Amino acid sequence: MLYLYVEAPFAAFRTFTAGWYRPSAGFITPSAAYGLLLNAAGIESRLPEGADGHDGKVPTSLTRFGLPAVEIAIGSPPFRLRGRDRRLPVPEADFLPRTHTVFQQLHNYPVGASGAERADDCKGNKYNITPVRREFLSDLRAVIAVRGNEDLEDRVRRGLAGAFNENRYGVPFLGDNAFLIDRMELLADPGPLRWYERISAAAGNGVRNGTTRLTILIDRADLSRTTSALFAPTDFASQEIPTAAWTAVNPPQEAMATAAPKKRS
Repeated sequence: MLYLYVEAPFAAFRTFTAGWYRPSAGFITPSAAYGLLLNAAGIESRLPEGADGHDGKVPTSLTRFGLPAVEIAIGSPPFRLRGRDRRLPVPEADFLPRTHTVFQQLHNYPVGASGAERADDCKGNKYNITPVRREFLSDLRAVIAVRGNEDLEDRVRRGLAGAFNENRYGVPFLGDNAFLIDRMELLADPGPLRWYERISAAAGNGVRNGTTRLTILIDRADLSRTTSALFAPTDFASQEIPTAAWTAVNPPQEAMATAAPKKRS
């Protein structure tokens, strides 16, 4: 078992991205937590264009095949970590991060004749202006519990000690490369936490306060294959991790077959 404490002043975990509204999940997602583990372990997760296994149909980096499988649980700690495992308690109202909204103007060249009457006034600049709403979180503190893959746990421990600095790509961030992490370190014992449980009507633990949709595994080639689920923090902090808080992250070990193009009649 491994416990990783993460603290950041700002974060964003996009559940989807529309042109005018870009929301954030209410807490760190299992997919983002998994990405942090891989970064710490010095494991490259990107499959760039031109690499073996990239079919070239999507002009972006994909997720590499054969990444390690693991089980992850995420919890909200009632403290801030300072110094060597020095914990400063926080008020209950500050246990979970706060969601904020920033409004921006999106400038673009519209498709078709829409807004063409403004083109001359803008003298060659982008003449279509749309208000955009972006959500982000502030004061994120989370504990990522890991089990089920001792090799990955060992690599994370060694990586945080600097073993893989030469192989690591960039610095870890949370959803936006301007949202850097203040602290990321291991805990021997996290103590009682409010764990995020997976909820569903079938399990009899329906929607609760703090319910949010968290992505589990993202497929960059086909977003319809991205997996997510509803999660909610437990009402009370507990030392034992609830069964419903564990999430299996099982990346594909080989390229998934794509459907053959339909023939035109």
